[in-house]
Amino acid sequence: MDEIHRTSGIAEGAIALIKALKLPATPRVYELCYAYSTGEYPTVNIAINDLLNRKTAVGDATIEQIAARYISPGGEQDQLHSVGSRVAHEIERVLGSLNTMAFTIEGCSGEIATASQSAAASPRRETAMAGLTQLMQSSGKITGEQRRLEAMLNESNAEIGSLREQLRKIRDSAGSDPLTGLPNRRQCKPLLAKALAESAERGTPLCVAVSDIDGFSAFNEAWGYDRGDQVLQLVAAEMKQKAGKSGFVVRSGGAQFTVVLHGIPVSEARAIADNVCRSVMQREVKIRSTGQKLGRVGLSFGIAGAKPGDTGDTLSARAEVCLRSAKRLGGNRVICEDDPVLAGSANAAVA
Repeated sequence: MDEIHRTSGIAEGAIALIKALKLPATPRVYELCYAYSTGEYPTVNIAINDLLNRKTAVGDATIEQIAARYISPGGEQDQLHSVGSRVAHEIERVLGSLNTMAFTIEGCSGEIATASQSAAASPRRETAMAGLTQLMQSSGKITGEQRRLEAMLNESNAEIGSLREQLRKIRDSAGSDPLTGLPNRRQCKPLLAKALAESAERGTPLCVAVSDIDGFSAFNEAWGYDRGDQVLQLVAAEMKQKAGKSGFVVRSGGAQFTVVLHGIPVSEARAIADNVCRSVMQREVKIRSTGQKLGRVGLSFGIAGAKPGDTGDTLSARAEVCLRSAKRLGGNRVICEDDPVLAGSANAAVA
């Protein structure tokens, strides 16, 4: 019941936003407004709030641009429907040709039987020759139909191969973030669950590091979303280079990344996170076309190590607590769950 009330509230918020933006309640618009209402996509909220503040008319192109950039590639269901329709069309075409082939063979079989009987029963040469001619014509019909069916099957085979490749691309895009190329939030839970199972089976350590870009909302407001995308790509590249060899990196939210480190204890995970922070801070963000300097970017990290009985949710939740502490202490730092400062803040919260 709690989940029903929670999601109903989100849905009501989405409908209210649709009305405020004066948009039609299409599936894509509802998807974007629902994401805004959850509060789980900070960059979406920044973009939508900007539209609300401008009080200007919002078109479909603007909605699609925001949704494709910050949520998922647009039209995934439409693409799947299109591919499915084409597959159904090819199957229908093949079945139709097979039916035609069957009718042709059936008809020609009757003609051949009649011609054969006539030729065998008649002593006259002309009748026998007519029967043989009929046999040849019927055989030619079957051969022609077989060739046509073979050509059509070759075409269908090529078309189905193309459709198979399209389905692969749709499946791949559904699991990846189009901006950074990293696995997206949809993939985070199954990947983490698999990593936890492997860690438990092998008896090796596993850490989850949750990171957030410091001051990203302010950066977007100051320099625009294109520059914000540049920052996201920079951070993703640094994380993949510095941490990807020990596990995998996921873009789990607007400016948030989740790093899962295999066989790595918390102390080593801290060193990796510190390395990422230093590397990103050393890279000054510039406008590529003009060389104008926009400043440096800081990262906050929260790290938790897997414990017996952990699920992906419990492990991620502890890492999130650490991340919030890092943010509360000013950002641009790494906080692990065994840090004394975390214990102190927790005691203070209890008091």
